[in-house]
Amino acid sequence: MQSNAASFSARDRLIATASELLATGGLRSVTARALAELTGQSASAVNYHFAGREGLLAATFEAAATQAAEYRGAWASSLAAAPPREAFSGWYAAVILQRVAAAPAFLVLREMRHDAARSSAHRGLARRELEASDAFWRQAVAAFQLPPGAAEACADFAEAILGIHGGAPDYPDQTAWLIETVHRHCARLGGARGPTRGWDGWRQLARARSGLAERAEARLAGGAGRIAAAAAEVLGREGLAGLTHRAVAAEVGLSLAAVSGAFPTRAGLVRAAFDHLIASIHTVRSGVVPDPGVRRPIAELAVEMAEALFDADGAAPPGLLALDELLTAAIREPDLRRDAEDLRASRGENSATLLLRMNHATDPVDGLDAHILSIVATGAMRSAYALEPSARRAWLAKRLTTSLAALFG
Repeated sequence: MQSNAASFSARDRLIATASELLATGGLRSVTARALAELTGQSASAVNYHFAGREGLLAATFEAAATQAAEYRGAWASSLAAAPPREAFSGWYAAVILQRVAAAPAFLVLREMRHDAARSSAHRGLARRELEASDAFWRQAVAAFQLPPGAAEACADFAEAILGIHGGAPDYPDQTAWLIETVHRHCARLGGARGPTRGWDGWRQLARARSGLAERAEARLAGGAGRIAAAAAEVLGREGLAGLTHRAVAAEVGLSLAAVSGAFPTRAGLVRAAFDHLIASIHTVRSGVVPDPGVRRPIAELAVEMAEALFDADGAAPPGLLALDELLTAAIREPDLRRDAEDLRASRGENSATLLLRMNHATDPVDGLDAHILSIVATGAMRSAYALEPSARRAWLAKRLTTSLAALFG
């Protein structure tokens, strides 16, 4: 029989190792073999300490939530001095940059929210994490004397930014782009309407130099395009764990040999899904097409966005889930990071049209505003994963109404 100290140490090592695997490889990487190899424990250790893999995942998600709470607590302590409103932009940028740099715990929680989109296993913890995050941002917004609705916009922006800018930004322009976006976001929350600081230059530069859309279309000529579309569909529906040659073959209606011949490796399937989304970037968006020339209330458009992001059963469109999965993969796999740049830079194509049709006081709006709207909508969608499917649409519509009014109303 192991001593309590030894038992705790072994249990702790399993949680730490599972956290690393989740952050670097996602749910599919947390296997008995990988845990045994990395911890030096037997394959039965997970059953002994956690009564199975689900118990280990629950404990790992709880540990990540505790780390996130400590992170928020450290930043909340800086609010005790009642900082001036003008200091919000600098404080907020520091919070976001440190959150990005301290990515592992948040990537684990991101994996938990992904799982909550499709499974109820960890949805309760996802809901508690959402509530804790919202409480932190309400405290911050109150301390800086910002409008109450800014809390939701901050919470959802912070939730989405990891996937959009790819973990710790690994190129100088990515950091500059992130800071530029944060400053515009803060300006809008602070009440700036009309022309304001920020030129949308880094996003435009990323699009101009990537050339990925043209290369993606060339790689998808002929039957490869059908297979890539099927790979994206499977990825959105089943996640990275379900993206196999057999699943893609069944989806596209081809033989396993045909799919394996076109894309021999699993990494090739992931890249094919990337190519499909890059080539069709102008259609893989919120799905909202406002009436041309008609200005409409924010609340009406928020309802339409919620209906586009979740169907009547509370399921998200496979294309959007696939986009999210691929941006997460780009955080973990360096050779995909530049591929993801075009996906990041193209965010907001439909959002720009949406802003032009919105009744708001922010005239004129530009591509950077549209990028921010897309980020906030993505974060709100991920937050809604924590709810039961039947409640997602209504909750999201209310959430977006509040956030968009704080930013552009």
